[in-house]
Amino acid sequence: MSTLSDLVTTSRALGANSDYVMHGGGNTSAKGSMLDITGEELEVLWVKGSGWDLATIEEAGFPALDLAALRRMRTLSELSDEDMVRELRRHMLDPGGPSPSVGTLLHAFLPHRFILHSHADAILAISNQEGGEEKCRQLFGNRLAYLPFVMPGFPLAKAVAEAVESNSEVEGVFLHHHGLFTFADEAKAALYLHREFVELAADQINVDTETADVAPTRDVLEWAPILRGACSRNISCIFSLRQSPVLLHLLSRDDARDLFVTPPLTPDHALRTKSLPCWIDSIETAIHSINQYREDYLAYFKRGCEARGERVALDAAPRVLLVPGLGVVGTGNSRRAAEIAADIAEHTLITKAAAADSGFGAYRGLSELDLFDMEYWSLEQAKLGRNASAELQGKVAVITGGAGAIGEGVAVELLKAGAEVALLDISAKRAEEAAERIGAFAQVVDVTNVQSMEDAVRAVCARFGGIDILVPNAGLAAVSPIYETDPEEFRRLVEVNQTGAFLTIQAGARVMRSQGRGGSIVLISSKNVAAPGADFSAYSSSKAGMHQLGRVSAIELAADGIRVNMICPDAVFQHHSNPSGLWAEVGPARAQSKGLAPEELEEHYRQRNLLKVTVSASDVGRAVLFFAACRTPTTGASLPVDGGIIGVI
Repeated sequence: MSTLSDLVTTSRALGANSDYVMHGGGNTSAKGSMLDITGEELEVLWVKGSGWDLATIEEAGFPALDLAALRRMRTLSELSDEDMVRELRRHMLDPGGPSPSVGTLLHAFLPHRFILHSHADAILAISNQEGGEEKCRQLFGNRLAYLPFVMPGFPLAKAVAEAVESNSEVEGVFLHHHGLFTFADEAKAALYLHREFVELAADQINVDTETADVAPTRDVLEWAPILRGACSRNISCIFSLRQSPVLLHLLSRDDARDLFVTPPLTPDHALRTKSLPCWIDSIETAIHSINQYREDYLAYFKRGCEARGERVALDAAPRVLLVPGLGVVGTGNSRRAAEIAADIAEHTLITKAAAADSGFGAYRGLSELDLFDMEYWSLEQAKLGRNASAELQGKVAVITGGAGAIGEGVAVELLKAGAEVALLDISAKRAEEAAERIGAFAQVVDVTNVQSMEDAVRAVCARFGGIDILVPNAGLAAVSPIYETDPEEFRRLVEVNQTGAFLTIQAGARVMRSQGRGGSIVLISSKNVAAPGADFSAYSSSKAGMHQLGRVSAIELAADGIRVNMICPDAVFQHHSNPSGLWAEVGPARAQSKGLAPEELEEHYRQRNLLKVTVSASDVGRAVLFFAACRTPTTGASLPVDGGIIGVI
């Protein structure tokens, strides 16, 4: 195997264990040689590139840099982070590759061929205690060099190189409150050393994940919208809720608040979780607790700026909520960001509890100013505003009838605009298939059943925290003249098309009201409301009832800032490969009622509109997006998406 392939294999082995690194944490490198464009051999450093995860990294994730040029930088007396980043980019062999890690110079200044770095929980559990450095020295002896925390970058690179040179026999370096480095001339040897040191630490810790079957005692449908609304004052946030018995047990400890409302295991985590979590005692004090967290955070920001100079303030809302009886909540402006915060919080709670139960003493995280330096690092500040947020970033959209053609078409447009989307459908199989195709969340529901609707909304709140956009779309159709219409069939359509919309609005609007941030409800009505057709009485009248329900809802819900609008499409037969279930069921009969062959029906609808266009599910989706994004101050409106139908316009 080549040096680079050895590095990939070893990095993946290290990254596969979330107790070592998680979500892009850690770093690895290798030194070797390659031929430049002239055929001359060049000594290079391959180092993990920004944005890559060790668990899944490939060769493309390791940019190659001119090693000799990097080592010459050690002669400098100082080097700013911005200059360092520019120089690293300048010495990349492929300028189009990923940006090298900010730890690149540390790897370059050490002589060893393979270098591995992790933030292993077990070692941090020992280090982050009163007398942590002495405990580490007792455990690892002179096999490691020990350094206090230093911000990543040029000063840390020089400090590590000097520490290793002063004792060439060391097998690694431990940076307190940061992590472990091991090195060797063979990749397997460096990995073996890394695992050995971590296992030595793990043997000292009592990790008790065997606990009674502790269940949540607080209803997520009641709690999540209130918490999410309080967290989303300035930006919309998504939740990721963790309710394992282990976490619920930990949050019920007598010392839980004192133990867990403490700094993170490593300052890198502050970029994802902030320096402290927010503790929530009760539903009555939840909003006050989150508002107090904001005030405390802004005071922390002010103190940091007084010590370090002006910075651009980040949103002051908490990134981690600790709620006894409910669980651990990670928050972020996307599902991914929320999941990362929750993952880190979960590991942090377990590690802090394990250390406390192992008798290591009081937990000691980094100082406030060190955490401020990391959270407001100039390299992180430079990223602010670089990428504009998507229009629906941090919003949660729920679509009933989500597995159908229109449901999927609407979902795709909302996903493209940055929303998180839940597809609710009576068919679990079809919902899961559609969700898999487009990257959404699937949940089964019977919109005619109160309990089913409530359970579905509860599942959405557990998944995302709440609802901002609601699209009642579930519908049925039937074709028959009035004198031949089965009353039971008529009632069935009214139940789904009208009562189902009522129950959907009722359940969704309650969540929106609890959040206190308004919302947008967009009903998928029908062209038939304004221009009904023969043999379509059950469908047209039930959709008309749904439409009128939307108009009344617009009047009633406006006081809570909830807008209600209607889309009136005509004849949407499929969304790409997803056929409309409604048209599959009624298409043949509808064609017969018009004196057409079934295969002529779609063309018939195209030809009858003024623009002679086929109305697509994407067209409907873009109309929903217009209202969902609140681009105009509009409520109670109806928007035809039909190509222009005489009798409607």
